[in-house]
Amino acid sequence: MRETELKIMFPTEKLDALRFFMGKKELTVEQKLKDYLDKTYEKVVPAHVREYVESKLDQASLQEETLEQRAQEQQPEPQRERQSRQTRRQREQAVAESASLSSQARQPELPEEPEESQGMSMSM
Repeated sequence: MRETELKIMFPTEKLDALRFFMGKKELTVEQKLKDYLDKTYEKVVPAHVREYVESKLDQASLQEETLEQRAQEQQPEPQRERQSRQTRRQREQAVAESASLSSQARQPELPEEPEESQGMSMSM
C-alpha cells in the first residue's frame, strides 16, 4: 500500500506542550492524527467509494506478496554459486587441506616418557 506524507504547520510551543502531556499518557501526536484521519475518511467518503478503494488496496497487497515470493524463489543459494566459481583444482586442494587438518587433529600426542636417572638410589 502506498502512503503519502502529510505536512501541516503548527506552533512549536503548542506542539511541544501537546507532546509532553500526550507522552505522559503514552500516546503520540502522529498516532492520534492518523486515528482522526481514519475516522474522518469513514465519515466523509461514501461507503461504495470506500469499498472500491479497499478492493484496490487488497489487490495491491496481493501483488506485492506475489512479487516478494517470486523474488525469494529466484535468489540463488550463495554456497552453490561460490562452488561453481572455483576451479576443479581449487576444490581438490581444499579437500586435501581439510583431510590433512583432520588427520592431524586425530593423532593423539604421545605421553612423554619419564627420564631415567643415572644416579644411585639408596634404601633402608
